[in-house]
Amino acid sequence: MVALELAGIRARYGPEVTRRLEESVGGADFIDSAARYHLATGGKRLRALLPVWVCANLGGDASDALDLGVGLELLHNATLVHDDLQDGDTLRRGQPTVWSRWGAAQAINVGDALFFRGLARVASAPRGLAFVSQALDAMSGVIGGQALEFQLQLPTSDPDHLAPSLASWERMAAGKTAALFAACISAGVFAAGRDDGARVAAGRFGRRVGLLFQVQDDLLDLVGDKGRDQRATDIAEGKISFPVAWAVEHGDVEAVTRLLAIVRAPRAETTPAMVEEALALLHRLGAIDATIAWLRAESAHADADPLAAAVPGFVARLLDPVRHVL
Repeated sequence: MVALELAGIRARYGPEVTRRLEESVGGADFIDSAARYHLATGGKRLRALLPVWVCANLGGDASDALDLGVGLELLHNATLVHDDLQDGDTLRRGQPTVWSRWGAAQAINVGDALFFRGLARVASAPRGLAFVSQALDAMSGVIGGQALEFQLQLPTSDPDHLAPSLASWERMAAGKTAALFAACISAGVFAAGRDDGARVAAGRFGRRVGLLFQVQDDLLDLVGDKGRDQRATDIAEGKISFPVAWAVEHGDVEAVTRLLAIVRAPRAETTPAMVEEALALLHRLGAIDATIAWLRAESAHADADPLAAAVPGFVARLLDPVRHVL
């Protein structure tokens, strides 16, 4: 059997994914209306399509994975609504975020609603109840990773401060981003009827591609366009991204001290000139080049994983947004 590319999966199952997403937020009340607004800001629906893609290429009935994928996509979007609020982002893909349009309290409500609608979708899939616990574990990882992200931003005087390092960055990203990717790949293996050992292997592969996604996203913030209101918003928001963590471990004391002073400055006090200074420091310290080298090496390792054959071209696609610097 010839493995299906993502374009083929999207053409065949994308309309049904869209229909089920819309159905999940199809009510007439405010919550549904605001959730539809958020979903309409776009996105590639990767988390929705990954389980279907994996299942189809492992010889399963792809329709068995549809509700798993739609549920995981809704869970992902729940985190995005809350993430925009926590980070203070006013735009997502060029459109006002839910919190900036309707306020923080309603953004919490919309995110919560998407969370429970997502779980309901997962549970509605064939044998979906058996997958709910894994979906919940993944979401616990996402929330834990989000909490770690904020701990990395705390001043050293705070008892909850987490020292920035590559190890602490990976611990954060393994939860915030990679846990849900791992659940998506595992969902496809589950829907295809493979055993627990295959699901464990799928989780490892999913974690690897999740970290790849996060590192490219960290790099994209510095060298590309993420549809936000300015470049390098991660620096302005005080995030310890992969390049910043690398610079902290490898840079000289004076440069790292200045870099962290900019990153940890309150967002309202972080000027465009400060952001540009931080970018210049990251380039001078070699952090941008090191991030590019990491992406090249790790993408090669991911491509060599046996499960990569179930998602042909996926690893390369993950890196497309930063291809211009690779």
